[in-house]
Amino acid sequence: MNLPSKIVCVGWNYRPHIVETDAVLPKEPIIFIKPPSCIIHDGEPIVIPEGVTNVQHEVELALIVGKRCKNVPEHGALEHISHVAVFNDITARDMQTSARDIGNPWSLAKGMDTFGPISEYVPIEGIDITSLNLTLDVNGKRKQDGNTKDMIFTPEFLISYISHFMTLEPGDIIATGTPEGISEIVSGDVVCVSISGVGSVTNMVV
Repeated sequence: MNLPSKIVCVGWNYRPHIVETDAVLPKEPIIFIKPPSCIIHDGEPIVIPEGVTNVQHEVELALIVGKRCKNVPEHGALEHISHVAVFNDITARDMQTSARDIGNPWSLAKGMDTFGPISEYVPIEGIDITSLNLTLDVNGKRKQDGNTKDMIFTPEFLISYISHFMTLEPGDIIATGTPEGISEIVSGDVVCVSISGVGSVTNMVV
């Protein structure tokens, strides 16, 4: 699996997650970038760097761009997506909150090595991405349980919106946001993220 040129992520795209993080309901999508170097696959460890505190999980539906798109209209936007996958947007929450409070970017909190576990890609054909169950278990205990129908901004809108500002290249990943239930993970935890009909990815924290 080749690395994408970029991972475009959407913040606060589920209302209950906005509430639990004390955020403000966005009028437009909140967009940030994770570097391709954050990606790991099933069975590889999530590594928390020394001194980093309150690292949290976020299960998300990932859209994999199949063909180059720029200024794509919302109608037909999914034609530019070839595959979907399960993504875990690992976040150093204390670092993110501190940066946000003083108006600094979140890049470091989101983009550390191993902070982007992703499952095998599945062709999008035949998958109704408007109603997929997303779950996340830590050590076998359910922490997140949501559905893509609860997104504030739909996948079609996100593709169109992002492509208005930046060109999406084949292989690029769009991570579409996480439902409520985020919690801290620590060394020794086993984290499994799953989406019905798409797949799962499991990683141990070290």
